[in-house]
Amino acid sequence: MATIPATQSFLAGEKVTASKLIAAAKTPIDFLMNPPRVNAYASAVTPLTTSVSTLIPFDTEPWDTDSMHSTTTNPSRITINTSGQYLVTFYGRFLSNSTGYRQLNLRLNSGGSSGGGTTVSTVNSAAVNGSSTFVTRTMELACVAGDHYELFAWQNSGSTLNLESGQRVTAMEFRWLGIS
Repeated sequence: MATIPATQSFLAGEKVTASKLIAAAKTPIDFLMNPPRVNAYASAVTPLTTSVSTLIPFDTEPWDTDSMHSTTTNPSRITINTSGQYLVTFYGRFLSNSTGYRQLNLRLNSGGSSGGGTTVSTVNSAAVNGSSTFVTRTMELACVAGDHYELFAWQNSGSTLNLESGQRVTAMEFRWLGIS
């Protein structure tokens, strides 16, 4: 868990020491230069049965500065360790098929169940004929330490359809912006 540096102040006439200056300037700047953030993505395709909501596991993380994701324990989860306002982006690319709709559903504390917890955001897109359908959303969220987020994908093409894989293809990203 990252510790948000406390604000430091100086009293009139107080002698400025190195430790006080580090606490007042360097520590907060270091925190802001490398805030809590994570990127987790699926490196393998995920088959999606038509009209069934599927939990997306993320098996690769290019960065995770606050231990928010594990590739072995609950790989579908991003768990908040430092409360605050976060910039959240999630996205997925569905294999080409011209029938139906594609959907991504971000859920809070769902415990791996597509009906569990609370829906935070749902994004729908009509299928794209002759091309993959890319579904994405970026938003700010007030997040609380201990909460976890999971992403579910859904499609209704009439047959099994793959959710494609890769770092900029199917992923979730969380970046701490400030205190909520």
